[in-house]
Amino acid sequence: MDRFNPKSNMIRCLIVLSLAIAGVFFPFSAWSKTQKAENECLACHLDVHRNEGSSSYKHAPFEKGECNTCHLKQEGAVKGKQARKSQIIEPIILTHPGYLTEHDIFLKHLITGSSYDINLVLKDVPGNKVETKLRGVIPARVQNRARNDKRPPVISGIRVLPIEKAPFLSTTIIWDTNEPSTSFIEYGLSDQYGIYSSEDVAMIKHHRVNISKLTHGKDYHFRVISRDIFGNQAVSEDRLFNTAKITGSDVTEKGEPPELTVNNVEIFMRRKRARTSEISLYLETSRIANVTVVECKKVKDGCTDLSVGKELTIDVCRRCHPTEAIGLTHPVGVAAKPTTMVPDYFPTLRGGIMTCVTCHFAHGGKRKYFARSDTIGCKTCHRKK
Repeated sequence: MDRFNPKSNMIRCLIVLSLAIAGVFFPFSAWSKTQKAENECLACHLDVHRNEGSSSYKHAPFEKGECNTCHLKQEGAVKGKQARKSQIIEPIILTHPGYLTEHDIFLKHLITGSSYDINLVLKDVPGNKVETKLRGVIPARVQNRARNDKRPPVISGIRVLPIEKAPFLSTTIIWDTNEPSTSFIEYGLSDQYGIYSSEDVAMIKHHRVNISKLTHGKDYHFRVISRDIFGNQAVSEDRLFNTAKITGSDVTEKGEPPELTVNNVEIFMRRKRARTSEISLYLETSRIANVTVVECKKVKDGCTDLSVGKELTIDVCRRCHPTEAIGLTHPVGVAAKPTTMVPDYFPTLRGGIMTCVTCHFAHGGKRKYFARSDTIGCKTCHRKK
């Protein structure tokens, strides 16, 4: 009979074995893809996981590390939005009158969660140009590069350059700081000073301040002052210089000047809001140069960029929390009325359209229902004229 046929039995065994392997492999394969996707999420969003992982109340998928519950299902919607042409911000043409070796550049109105490519063109006095390209700058992540450590800058290398006469007696005082900061000098004929230079608010590390209308043959007291981006102030000890010896103003450089290069680029957060941010770029060049053009181009909408639409801020929430199951205490997908003022720290879509995450954090929070504030109520937005 066929059932005693060894060849048939072998075929049956192979079929059963194949089904068993498939039953193990496919779930494992699906799990592997999910795990891989979640690992890729953490590669870019580990700071979010660490900071919000200590919340008193956590969104269940976030607590379990199941990012794909909400995020990976949005893939189609995100791709559709990311297919838009890149939004180019009008190039910023800097108006620095002189050529410097340090440059402090401000970029405003950047969408906090989006990714930007930034191109900078620098030119020295002979006309040589060098271009620096910064790729994938995301303002939301810049905050980790410059935190307020409450410590003032460290001042070092204070020097007084030779006294010059052209047409008034003047000198230049230089010093260094360990972080970009402002430049300011107090000076006078006693340690009470009484004369102040104007503060150079450019955030630089190598400081140079000129003081003029000095009196010949006098001892001058001075001290240098620098403030970092957070206002932490450093003040040097009292120093002296004498104006008795006057030199010429020979500034001829010896040897071949170095090739124009960008030696250092640092990015700092200047101001951060829920939707837009302002960042600062600090550059050091090998020789004096002028930054002629800064072009900032948005290349990708980030997951925190609410401009991508309601697919990410309403529809995803409703998959697990349908309206018919939980009811709505407030409508979503509608714009605020003219008599309504949604606070700046409550994110909305463009045009003031309210979403689920307008009032609730997505990953969790210290309040029940992940509320953004303890005092959310009608009067939060609806105010009398």
